[in-house]
Amino acid sequence: MSTLRILNLNIWNYNPPWPERRSRIVELIHDTQPDLVALQEIRYHDWLPYPTHQAGQILAGLDGYHHIWRPAHYWAPGHGDNHGQTCWEGLALLSQQPIVDQAHARLSRDLDDPRDAHQRIVLGAQIQTPAGPFWLFDTHYPLGADARARVAVETHEFVRQTAGDRPFCLTGDFNAQPDEFPIRFLSGQTEVDGQTGALVDAWRVAHPTEPGHTFPAWGPARRIDYLWLSPTVQVESLAVVGSVPNRETISPSDHCGLLAVVKLQ
Repeated sequence: MSTLRILNLNIWNYNPPWPERRSRIVELIHDTQPDLVALQEIRYHDWLPYPTHQAGQILAGLDGYHHIWRPAHYWAPGHGDNHGQTCWEGLALLSQQPIVDQAHARLSRDLDDPRDAHQRIVLGAQIQTPAGPFWLFDTHYPLGADARARVAVETHEFVRQTAGDRPFCLTGDFNAQPDEFPIRFLSGQTEVDGQTGALVDAWRVAHPTEPGHTFPAWGPARRIDYLWLSPTVQVESLAVVGSVPNRETISPSDHCGLLAVVKLQ
């Protein structure tokens, strides 16, 4: 049996003060020592004085991690506040063990829905662990309820088809609370056209009576970040990390992170 430590964090893109928050993110990873890290809201802005995307900047303060980054949404020059330059936002996965395969899926988007304004994806990496292959999937859901419901079904199909019979973890910022459709679907509590998810909500296993709030980091009141597991993966522990006492304290992000310890058979 092999044990993995998995950290999930939405890094809040370039919201200030980025250099200080970047140091706090690096400290969080140093302190928690995860084998695998899933990050959301990773941006690349070519007008800023950084040679790489935000995951690359975080990795500059760390040792021993392989990584993949996949952009999802692109802002064209002249759009909004991007100074007429290139701007991408996407997902990143970090691993202390070799990444031997990767996959991604573009989730569908309703261009008429203002709360489905950004392109969303699911990013997966197959990790070679001492217990064999393990898939880590990362995602960040839309703001709109209809969009989240639609992409939850798409996510589940992609994850199950990609992982096959291999163990996996799906984590990220789902922008949905436990009683909303995406969470009920992924956990098998509701169905669409005869289909339903069958994923294990790691927080409910580890803390069945606790709320698990992850947002905002300076006063968590909502649970919108999740860590899902395939049924053969055992949850040893799961903790909310990265919270701060108040809004004035420099936090790693506006989200808390999730730190899981899981066992592979």
